[in-house]
Amino acid sequence: MLVAMTSRDDGAISEIDGAQDPAASRTGILLLCGGALTLLLAGLLLWWREGDRLFTDGLIAAIVACF
Repeated sequence: MLVAMTSRDDGAISEIDGAQDPAASRTGILLLCGGALTLLLAGLLLWWREGDRLFTDGLIAAIVACF
């Protein structure tokens, strides 16, 4: 530990300072976008299969259940 603190090379500086890999950040953003797209597609599939009935009755019931 003391050796890493006293001999700071480029690898130790980025590791200690908390610099993040840009590729990892892009991967996280892509996963979030993929999840949002999946939810949207699931909603569209439910709308196609069940129609307005599911969203009007189900949405009202969900809102009432919250209160």
